[in-house]
Amino acid sequence: MKITYSDLKKTFPEEKKSVESLYGIIIPVRKISYFVTIPFLKFGVSAFKVSVISIVIAIIACAFLCIPNSICRIIGVILVPIWHLFDCIDGNIARYNKTGSVFGEAVDAISGYYMYAFLPIALGIASFNISNNLLGIPSYYFLIMGGLASIADLLMRLIHQKYVYAMCQYEVKTGIKQEKGDNQYKLKGWHKIRKMVDVELTPVGVPMFILWLSPIFNLFYILTIFYFILFSFSLFVMTIYYLRKCHNYDK
Repeated sequence: MKITYSDLKKTFPEEKKSVESLYGIIIPVRKISYFVTIPFLKFGVSAFKVSVISIVIAIIACAFLCIPNSICRIIGVILVPIWHLFDCIDGNIARYNKTGSVFGEAVDAISGYYMYAFLPIALGIASFNISNNLLGIPSYYFLIMGGLASIADLLMRLIHQKYVYAMCQYEVKTGIKQEKGDNQYKLKGWHKIRKMVDVELTPVGVPMFILWLSPIFNLFYILTIFYFILFSFSLFVMTIYYLRKCHNYDK
C-alpha cells in the first residue's frame, strides 16, 4: 500500500493547529515530518519506538552541548531540531495507524520532559565552557542558572501534574467534573496562558532561532539567562496559583 504526504497530512487534526508555535509556522517542521514519516511506516516502526528514539536524541543532544568543543556544540545544536522532528513523527505514525492512546501521549510527553530537563543545564555548561560573554558575568554563574532553570522547569511541571491528579481524585469522590487544564485544545484563563508560554518560549518555540545562532555568535549564555528567568518566574507564579486553588478547595 502506497503511503503519501497527502495521506499523512489528512490525519493531522485541525485543533492541533491552534497550539502550533510561531517557530513551527515559520519553519515547516510539521510538513517535513510527513515526508520523513513515510519510510518509518513502510518499515513498520511503531510510534512507541520513535518516541524512545527521540528520548535518546534528546540525551545525546544535551550531552554534546556539554562537551567543551565547538564542533560538539554544533552537533548538539543540530540534534535539537532533529529531536523536534522525531517528536512530530511519532504522532504522525500513531494517527495514521490509529494506535493513539493516553499512554502513547504519556510516552510522547516523557520525550519532551527529557529535553526540557536537560537543555537548560546543558546550555549553562556550554556557557561555562566558553567562559567569555558580553555581560562580563563570571562563567560559573551560568552553571548555577542552568541548573536552577532545569530544576524550576521540572518542578513546575511536577506541581501541575500533582494538581491534575488531585483534581481527578476529587472528581471520583464527588462526581463533579472539574477544569484541570488537561485538554490542550479547550483551555481557558490561566491554563491557556500557561500553554501559550509553554508553546512559544520553550525549546520548540522562538528560542530555537537563538539556539541556531548560538555556536556562531556565542549566544548560549543569553539562552541560559532567558530560561533561568522564565522558569524561575513561572515556578513562582504556578506555585502561588496552585496553592491558592488547593486552599480554596479545602475551605
